[in-house]
Amino acid sequence: MPSTTISRQTDSDQTSSIRAGLASSRPVADQPPSVPLIRLVRAEFRKLTDTRSGFWLLIVIALGAVAGTITTAALWDELAGMLGDWTTGDALISFVPTMLLPVLAILLVTSEWSTRSALTTFTMEPRRGRVMAAKAIVVIATTVVFWLGCRGLTALSALLGGAMHAGAPVSWQVDWAATAGDLASTVLTVAMGLTLAMLFGSVAVSIVVYMAQPLMTSTLALIPGLATAMQWASANNMSLLASGAMTGEAWARVAVSAGIWIVIPAVAGTVLSIRREIK
Repeated sequence: MPSTTISRQTDSDQTSSIRAGLASSRPVADQPPSVPLIRLVRAEFRKLTDTRSGFWLLIVIALGAVAGTITTAALWDELAGMLGDWTTGDALISFVPTMLLPVLAILLVTSEWSTRSALTTFTMEPRRGRVMAAKAIVVIATTVVFWLGCRGLTALSALLGGAMHAGAPVSWQVDWAATAGDLASTVLTVAMGLTLAMLFGSVAVSIVVYMAQPLMTSTLALIPGLATAMQWASANNMSLLASGAMTGEAWARVAVSAGIWIVIPAVAGTVLSIRREIK
């Protein structure tokens, strides 16, 4: 009898092992098909304008750029004495877009949790990393479009200013290094808002950290022994790219700043976004 019992147990164990092996070799039928990335990108683009906050923020950004253009053209005779070329009004025209595009990125990421649409989004596409990638593509593409628009408005302001003020000629020389650096600096600044939103998952906290960062690093720099560290950690170092004349130390400052404010929050934020509980 004992031998019969042992034989039955062995047969049962073998049967269970065979069934487990067959189950593991079968394709996972419950896993939904992957949503094409281009479809996710289109959905995220629609979210920029479908929400009331996103729509009006886009309007404010556009109006701010237009207001800067009109102001630059009207005051061209005074502003042209500073630089004398067509990019004179770029800082004024791009001020509002540069300040608010990171906020737009924050709203796009955190809207999944604030509007409780995460359940729908992540049911349609359970792979949250792909959704985050689509949001990043949308944010970067929107940033590039607005940057190009601001550059066009800058040229328009110089053209109108030169026509309105004959005594203030316009130089149309282009510093390609500074132009490329300005685009890179703008993209990095907006990416900072994106990654902070991924990290915190809260509109209020992300915006406060983004807005308070310059004041925070400047205040900490007043503490003896922290001045040098804060100079390297400041996110303002990313604006050095717009100078067009980068040194080795400048590149190092940009790398350290981007690592602290973009790379680390991006890695941690991606992990948290994937694991964050949907309520």
